[in-house]
Amino acid sequence: MSLTAQASDFKGWADENAARLNAQTFEKLDKQRWTDFVNRPVSYVTREPDLPRLAWHWLFEEHPHAIEGVWLTAPDAYPSIPNPIVPTLHAFLSPKEKELNLARLNDLEGHYAAYRPSFVNTADVMVMAMQCGIDGDISRFAITMKFVSEDGEDSTEHVEGFALPYQGSVLFQGRLIETAAPFIFILSRFPVDNKTGKTSWSEGTLLVGADGTMSSAYPITIRRAAKEVTPQTYDVESFKKAIPAHKTILKLLKRGVVGWRDED
Repeated sequence: MSLTAQASDFKGWADENAARLNAQTFEKLDKQRWTDFVNRPVSYVTREPDLPRLAWHWLFEEHPHAIEGVWLTAPDAYPSIPNPIVPTLHAFLSPKEKELNLARLNDLEGHYAAYRPSFVNTADVMVMAMQCGIDGDISRFAITMKFVSEDGEDSTEHVEGFALPYQGSVLFQGRLIETAAPFIFILSRFPVDNKTGKTSWSEGTLLVGADGTMSSAYPITIRRAAKEVTPQTYDVESFKKAIPAHKTILKLLKRGVVGWRDED
C-alpha cells in the first residue's frame, strides 16, 4: 500500500476502533503526517501516545502479514522457543489462537519411551527414546530408534523436529536425519501427573514417508520415563516380559497399521 492509502485505511479503522481500545481519534491524518510518523527514529517519543498504540493494533488486526513474521521471530517474542518454525506454523495452522500453548510444551518437557509397531516387521514393537525440550528450546524434540534391518544388520536412526500445540493436540513435525524423510505424528490426550505436574502419557498416529516406499501410518503412544530410555525393538513375547505396562500398550498398537500392498 502507498503511504496515502495506509493513512486513509488507518484513519478509517482508528475512527471505528478508538473507543474500543480506549484511545483518542485523530481529526486529521494525511499522507504527510503519516509519513513523518513512520519515518521517525525508533527512539522518538511522540506527544500523541495513542497514535503508535493504535497503529500497532491496526497492523495486527488488519495487516498481520506485514508485522507478524518479524514480531514472532524477534528474540523476545517467545524466549523459550528460539526458532522461527513453530511460531510460523502456529500462525498458519491456528490463526484464531493469538498465543502458543506454552503450558502444554512445558508439561511435555522431559524423557519418554515411545512405542510403535516396527516398520521392518509390524508384529514387533519398537521402543524409541524420545526427548521433548532440547538446548533451552521447549518446542524441539528428538527420537532415537534401533532395529535389525531387512539385511540383518543392527541399525540406528534419529529424528529431529518441532512440537506444535494446536487445539487439544500436538503436531510433531520431524524428519529422519539419515534419510531426510518426513516423520510426522499427532498426539492427543495429555493427562498430567499430580506429583510432577508434567504430562505422563499420550497417544496418536505416526506418518512416515521414506524414500523409495509408499507412506505408511502407525499407532504411537508415549510414556514418561524418569531417565533417558534405551531404544530397542522386541518381538511380542519379549516385549511382554520387559515392559510392565505391555497390556495397555499392545491394546493400543492393535489398532493397526495403514500401509500399501501389491495388487497380487
